[in-house]
Amino acid sequence: MTFTVVPEILEGRHVRLEPLAEHHIDGLWMAGQMAEDWAYLPRSCFTSRDDVSDWVQQAFDFREKGIHYSYVLIHPDTGEVMGSTRYLNIRLRDHGLEIGYTWVARPWQRTAVNTEAKFLLLQHAFESLGAYRVELKTDARNLRSQKAIERIGGVREGVFRRHMVTQGGFVRDSVYYSITDQEWPAVSERLRGMLDRPPEGRA
Repeated sequence: MTFTVVPEILEGRHVRLEPLAEHHIDGLWMAGQMAEDWAYLPRSCFTSRDDVSDWVQQAFDFREKGIHYSYVLIHPDTGEVMGSTRYLNIRLRDHGLEIGYTWVARPWQRTAVNTEAKFLLLQHAFESLGAYRVELKTDARNLRSQKAIERIGGVREGVFRRHMVTQGGFVRDSVYYSITDQEWPAVSERLRGMLDRPPEGRA
């Protein structure tokens, strides 16, 4: 089975993932101005509409090179931008990729949005693209993210020490997780169960 990453619209009940496009710029600017929402990402929040445009152009360049494929999190009822996420570190020969560079705007944190976004991306990777392995990594300081990845069934594989230079020149350790195609059926069932719970049971 060949492994080719094709960005498509992914529809859920709580979020719609749309491949990044120029018409998302205004919505990204409105949603992405809170520094706290970007605390563990390589860069901080958007500082101007031009900053968003530059960020989007960089994402387009990465897409052209087959390095990153960016999605925008869209509210399925209102059309509001709620954040962004990506496929990255794509390894076509090995049928592997990473889900990451995710930020969710404050009004939609601790809701089903991030959980369903992960479900849709994992489902697309394993069931449509033919992935054997999906990786997720997080800053070692980000305990909330680690707990969330473990809750959905990610297997902790280890820590890459002094792995990345992030905001303010801080050199972070990265905690790596993975989910394989063999584990996906059980992870899928777990995620579906999480999404079927009442809102207060979601994170």
